[in-house]
Amino acid sequence: MLVLSRRVNESIQIGEDVEVTVIDIRGDVVRLGINAPQRTQIWRKELWDAIVKENRKAALAAKETAKSSVATPQLPVSAFSKLPKLKTVKTTRPKK
Repeated sequence: MLVLSRRVNESIQIGEDVEVTVIDIRGDVVRLGINAPQRTQIWRKELWDAIVKENRKAALAAKETAKSSVATPQLPVSAFSKLPKLKTVKTTRPKK
């Protein structure tokens, strides 16, 4: 983890697109301003953790549902070896 000290109105740059500025400090609360492209998703960490937890839970439930569903029957490879072989037909193209 990188630890930086910044004062009010000082910033850090993250990559080319994201700038984080300290707006205000009141006791143990720091207000940050984030300047980033609109396509950039910015989440509070506790919300991000909740989203990740729910996504993992949903993925696990989907996986369990897929396991419990009836599988499509598959023919064994030996069944295909008993099928008649297809003859290969060579064709010739007419010359121009």
